[in-house]
Amino acid sequence: MGAPELLHHLRGAGLVLTLTPAGGLHVAPRTALTDDHRAAIRTERDALVLALQAEAQDPPSRRSSNPLMTPEQGDECHAGGWDDAELSAFTAREARFIRMGRVADAEHLAERLTLRDRQRDDRRLCLECAALADNRRCLVALSGRLAGADRRIEPVQTILQRCPGFMRASGLA
Repeated sequence: MGAPELLHHLRGAGLVLTLTPAGGLHVAPRTALTDDHRAAIRTERDALVLALQAEAQDPPSRRSSNPLMTPEQGDECHAGGWDDAELSAFTAREARFIRMGRVADAEHLAERLTLRDRQRDDRRLCLECAALADNRRCLVALSGRLAGADRRIEPVQTILQRCPGFMRASGLA
């Protein structure tokens, strides 16, 4: 396997490879690296650095015009393409957001969550929570089970956050 194929394979495994200012190679997240990945990276290190340098000189056009992501996040989200599980999760999320009346931003929200999953980020959107009522209020807060929150809270639904009252809504991966 040559450097371009290895780069594609590693990105498909959820790894992000970047060049350090000193010209080194940085791979994240480390928790996703397998022994096979490490061995392949060691073997192809110089070729991977050259491939990344070539990409940096001729960056791909931005694939995402998502206002919920920076251009770099958009590129990271689409690096290496999406696998079947990511496509399935994206489709289910987009359909749910449309059913919730979020037609204008359903695709952008679902795309942002794809990046969140790739980054193994544990934060959630209130839109993913079963406790978000039709009136956009939090049912966990309303019942007094969310410490420090007003019972009438209308959370910002499109911000990734950690919430002790989060309950995944049905139909979401």
